[in-house]
Amino acid sequence: MNSPQTWPQIVAQLDNYRPSFRHTIVRWSPPPAVLVKCNTDGASKGKPGPSSASFCEIDHNGNLVGAKGVKLTDSYNLVAEATAIREGLQYCLDKHFHQIVIETNSLSMVNILNGEWDSPLSVTMEVNSINRI
Repeated sequence: MNSPQTWPQIVAQLDNYRPSFRHTIVRWSPPPAVLVKCNTDGASKGKPGPSSASFCEIDHNGNLVGAKGVKLTDSYNLVAEATAIREGLQYCLDKHFHQIVIETNSLSMVNILNGEWDSPLSVTMEVNSINRI
């Protein structure tokens, strides 16, 4: 269909719109023996806005060995994601967990930490801290 030009055409196109849905099954699994898994997440309500970062540490038996959430000042989502990873890594270091697996839902942070993307200035300090840890 061509681009609608009038309100009746726009309304008709919207009335006929049927979204398509796609789903992916995601399953969490504990880490292999001797490893600790650190699941992280960060969130921001706005650009910038009130933000938070959190993590949980799980051993190979599926037991919670640590967790923390922090409230951040107004920030961006990517900064919150990076802060969550740094906080989780720092916790592991403090508790002498040296063999860890980090899981994040932030594809952007994965690409930045793997060196596939350049780090935006807003997260450069957090990325540098993560790399030092």
